[in-house]
Amino acid sequence: MAILGPNGSGKTTFLRCLMGMLKWTDGRSLFDGRDTNTMSPKEFWEKVSYVPQQRMATSGYSAFENVLLGRSGQVSFFGTPGKADIEAAEGIMEELGIIEYRNRPCSSLSGGEFQMILIAKALVSNPKLLILDEPESGLDFRNQLIVLNTLDRLKEKGISCIFNTHYPKHALQKADVSLILGGEKPIFGKTGEVVNEKNIENVFGVRAVINELVVDGETIKNIVPLYVTGRKD
Repeated sequence: MAILGPNGSGKTTFLRCLMGMLKWTDGRSLFDGRDTNTMSPKEFWEKVSYVPQQRMATSGYSAFENVLLGRSGQVSFFGTPGKADIEAAEGIMEELGIIEYRNRPCSSLSGGEFQMILIAKALVSNPKLLILDEPESGLDFRNQLIVLNTLDRLKEKGISCIFNTHYPKHALQKADVSLILGGEKPIFGKTGEVVNEKNIENVFGVRAVINELVVDGETIKNIVPLYVTGRKD
């Protein structure tokens, strides 16, 4: 599921309400049909991982140590990470192509590099639901593709993903369903039906064209922004 909308439309607030960090003024969050208010924080965070918008590290942990912290839910209170935890951390760093950062202090990483560490930290706990707040922002083309392709692989493994994005084409290419905020009212539905030229113009005030590219026999949807219209219903 992708969440789209202009700056200030409430995308991050929505995620925080979803996870119980802020209270809904109306409604509730359900996880596997269960009200999350009835779940303890430990029970909730054993099943859910969150990648916030944070871009820069201030701690002196190494990249590997930071990723390994994501396994804390699998380690007893007085225990230390075991072989399985270390292998899991190494494996996810290899999968994301960031093992080269292993021994670097997080404070020495760029914003984009540290973003990849945060994603690895979230994935190493094998969550049932991964929530990401603008995961591809600040990343170069290569790392954006790595993140987006990782979402595909997680879906194949049965892991659900909810992500905020500033890129409508990423929603169109990766999300099964989308929620668009910032218009007259929220718009929710199958991505191919709600992420369309009309809604992009109404919500973002941008005239855009949606087309399809065929690359190596695969059809890929693309969005080309043309100009600012100023129209926002």
